[in-house]
Amino acid sequence: MKTVGIIGANGVVGRTLQEEFKKITVPFETKLFGRNDEIPALDAAVLCTDNADSARLYEQLKDRIGYIVDMSAYFRQDPSVPLVIPEINPQTITKDTRLIASPNCTTTGLVMTMAPLMKAYHLTEVFFCSYQAISGGGKKLLEEFHTPGSLYENNCVPLIGSIQDSGYTSEELKGIYETRKILGLPRVKVYPHTVRVAVENAHSLGVTLKAEEPFDLAEVKKLWNAFPNLQYSEEIITPKQASGQETTYACRLRRDLEEPNIIHYFITFDNLLKGAAMNARQIVQLLLEKYL
Repeated sequence: MKTVGIIGANGVVGRTLQEEFKKITVPFETKLFGRNDEIPALDAAVLCTDNADSARLYEQLKDRIGYIVDMSAYFRQDPSVPLVIPEINPQTITKDTRLIASPNCTTTGLVMTMAPLMKAYHLTEVFFCSYQAISGGGKKLLEEFHTPGSLYENNCVPLIGSIQDSGYTSEELKGIYETRKILGLPRVKVYPHTVRVAVENAHSLGVTLKAEEPFDLAEVKKLWNAFPNLQYSEEIITPKQASGQETTYACRLRRDLEEPNIIHYFITFDNLLKGAAMNARQIVQLLLEKYL
């Protein structure tokens, strides 16, 4: 039987991935490891680790693990490493692919709403302001959030990641460069602003999207509802409703009052599921079905 490891199994994403693996329909055996454990040969493994550990572990494991799926940001901008959302670009994985990167959680929700529209529109610019849940910061941030007097208690903190020389945060730069790579749109302009909010789970974004063509709102809704794991609702959908769900939800769609080729909308989704563990599970299932 094929073996698939979860390395970093005790973290927030690692624990969620253990539950996600139970949904895979192809027979396989799950092996669980800490990031400092001795790891044997495996058919595939998911690294639920930070940048430094992913870089170290990949070098240690690349010759004894068939396929490695990395959840960190370390390899995402390497041109030789596919950055994969299975609903969008599964064709970037081939039988010869040995390392696969899974995208940033916030970027994932954004491109899930952009990709289906590319069938009918040439997208040129996107602005988003994120409202990111505490769970996206991992176990330590969740513990801090529940500590009396936490900065995040009843608050919005416009800083996720570290501030770079450009003034952008590392999280905002992920939104720019990962969006371009996943969608294959190297010239699309991305204007991000990322904010941590006092919501325990499920990220949200307010999005403004521009295309060369005028948007037809009925067509946009139709394209969204035809796309896997994406749903448009005429009702307001909040993070409380999205938490625990596999679906990325869009609502509050409207056309700009002055520019018909601009739309505005709100999205929300479970950052631990589609933004992380669910996406990894989908990649592993694809590997099991096609290449293992």
